[in-house]
Amino acid sequence: MCRRTHTAGAGTTAATMLALPIFWFLFRRFTRKVSSVTIRKLAAVAATAAALTALTACSSDDDPTETASATTSGAATGATTSAAAAAAAVTAEVLQQQVNTFFDPAAPADAKAAVVENGADRTAVLEQFNGVLAGYPLTGTVGEVAAVDEDTVTATTEVAGPHGGAPMPLTFEEVDGQWVIADESVCSIFEMGHLPCS
Repeated sequence: MCRRTHTAGAGTTAATMLALPIFWFLFRRFTRKVSSVTIRKLAAVAATAAALTALTACSSDDDPTETASATTSGAATGATTSAAAAAAAVTAEVLQQQVNTFFDPAAPADAKAAVVENGADRTAVLEQFNGVLAGYPLTGTVGEVAAVDEDTVTATTEVAGPHGGAPMPLTFEEVDGQWVIADESVCSIFEMGHLPCS
């Protein structure tokens, strides 16, 4: 039995109210001319028609909760698809090239600036970073890449020095079609060498 009441079913409910008097009129008109069996059949037809009309009203109503749920699900699916596309667009090998340049003490500051976010504003500190790397060389090995959103990924990277290493997550941003090491990751590495972030 349908227990919901929706504004969207108002038109169908009105049709139901119009149909009942018509069936009742026919029922009364033929009451005197037909047998009791025929009367029962007509009554059954009227009741069935009314029930079918009411059922149609219930089934045609849109459930706002279900509609909202479908919209939310579609948005989540779209976000997931975009993130998956970002992960597929960049490989560990591509990110490894950026990391190699960043940790190479022989790479000039301008080359390093090209592989980090806002690198043009950090040439002075990148020069200092080269001095740190000359005395304490570091390497980075990019591992598994995971998408954050359509233009951001993280990569578990093994950062190692003369006294060992440890994995750390590095974030990469796509800027003008090129993947670069994100600000927060650059600053974290600078802090290891006691350098300012800017």
